[in-house]
Amino acid sequence: MYGAIIGDVSGSYLEILEITELRNKSQRRYEERIKILNKEVPLFDNNCSCTDDSILTVAIADAIINNRDYEEVLREYGERELKDWEIKGGRSRFGHGFVEWLRHEKEGDSLGNGSAMRISSVGYLFNSEEEVLEEARKATIPSHNQPEAIKGAQEVAMAIFLARNGYSKEQIKKYLEDKFKMNFNFDIEDLRHNYKFNGTIMKTTPFALFCFFESNSFEDAIRKTLSIGGDTDTLACIVGSISEAYYGIDEELINEVQKYIPEYFKPIINQFYNKKGLVYEKNK
Repeated sequence: MYGAIIGDVSGSYLEILEITELRNKSQRRYEERIKILNKEVPLFDNNCSCTDDSILTVAIADAIINNRDYEEVLREYGERELKDWEIKGGRSRFGHGFVEWLRHEKEGDSLGNGSAMRISSVGYLFNSEEEVLEEARKATIPSHNQPEAIKGAQEVAMAIFLARNGYSKEQIKKYLEDKFKMNFNFDIEDLRHNYKFNGTIMKTTPFALFCFFESNSFEDAIRKTLSIGGDTDTLACIVGSISEAYYGIDEELINEVQKYIPEYFKPIINQFYNKKGLVYEKNK
């Protein structure tokens, strides 16, 4: 879970910079995007915060750990945060579509990437392919009942499940290509120059997974993901959740992210890491 939160927090302010350029009908410059590749540039600063990615990641974990209904818990966490509509940087805590769903003003038919950003606990806390696929579906359909949204959540959950069970990147990639017909034929330099902000599931999960496949450590995965721009908090949240299962996380990063985590998250995070069966071999 820390992997998802670290990715979310580290991408939170960069996303604001990306959105600002988008609103100006422009795109953040390549030279600005790649600054994050310099390890001297901190992943976190005072402009960062937990966003909806972290909030709903904790909500799904809460539902699983405490055997609660997914929709009930998603609505509980969402409604709790609605009173704090804005977070650092002046961005909304939730997208308008999710808020309309919370207020029962629209059906849960989103094609947004929220289905994948929050799903990581499914990949960690269930112990068979069948369970992971089914629970990813059940956790997604309350607000994202479109087939593509469900598939995107399943792709991420299964990547985590395979990573924590010792599968190589090549094996994970082949599974995703065979099972979901995914295509990872991208070039990371091209993405740094040309990738545009897009909040749909179809334009998020393939690129997030590609960045994971290109990485050589947890931090490298996060930095490479942030360097392509776009919806940086969600992309890095997804990549962080998979990379934690594959690489593990340096304790220093876990300590650094603590100041951004709301107190009410912490009991669920502790329960998550104490959950029986949450043991995996870290790849070297």
